[in-house]
Amino acid sequence: MKKRLILIAAALFPAAAPAAGPVCDTHWIDSRRDNRDIPVRIRMPEGTAKAPVILFSHGLGGSIDSGRAWAEAWAEAGMIVINIQHDGSDRAAIATGLRNAMTPKQFIARAIDVHFVIDEIARLPHEGACDLSRADLSHIGMSGHSFGAITTQAIAGQHFAQRDDDPLADRRVIAAIAFSPSPPKQGSDEAAFGPIRIPFLSVTGTADTVFLTPQIKAEDRQRPFHAMSPGGKYLLVLDGANHMAFNGRGDRAFASAALTPHIEQAVIDTTTAFWRWTLMGDQAAKAKLDKKDLPLDAKDDFERK
Repeated sequence: MKKRLILIAAALFPAAAPAAGPVCDTHWIDSRRDNRDIPVRIRMPEGTAKAPVILFSHGLGGSIDSGRAWAEAWAEAGMIVINIQHDGSDRAAIATGLRNAMTPKQFIARAIDVHFVIDEIARLPHEGACDLSRADLSHIGMSGHSFGAITTQAIAGQHFAQRDDDPLADRRVIAAIAFSPSPPKQGSDEAAFGPIRIPFLSVTGTADTVFLTPQIKAEDRQRPFHAMSPGGKYLLVLDGANHMAFNGRGDRAFASAALTPHIEQAVIDTTTAFWRWTLMGDQAAKAKLDKKDLPLDAKDDFERK
């Protein structure tokens, strides 16, 4: 009887979701690049133990608000999440012209921002109430949306035909998630994405297009996955999801009704399982991915290789 009452109580009052720790907004200054100002938002997991680190790079015209739903979920799952804002292709670019921010110079600056932020995490013991000494720098993940996805692809090891002499990859990153990835501008898909050896999850939708790059069709965003070498590679395609759904309830200027409860939950469950496997060694999370034990609808697609 007592056991039955406990089960009823558990059903009526489920355990609360894990809580996250403090959130700290600050600006880090890169003195090696004319004192470049890099705003960051740090979300800490609960507790005092060491934790893996995830970096998130916003899309064109975004900010540290981008990807909020994903960042909150990952911090609650036990990871330190740091949103990076890229000067020159951030929110200010809306006023100056988004197309003017879509340049190779801005792309390279973004990748170097990521290298710098990892350096700063290692250098700084604290940032306000955020204890960065908890950061497990042997387990770093990289993520981003749209222009941030291209940044993520570069950090993960994408080969760029025009940049043979200056690789942008960062070997300290051991796993990556790209929201709305893009095919290469030059060269073959295989030459571009074959060099990516780390675990990589591509997240896209059947309506994942954007007016600034009409040449990239929704199905083109699946090409990076298909061109990567096998081993730890996953592709999530959500039916009806458009480009801005993957901004994750972030910047209000890009709010989209397309982020339905189903899309949001599917992304959170899939990405969290991926991070828990790659950054925390959770084999049950990997089994969840491999068995497609995810909240997907019949028209959604999930592949692995």
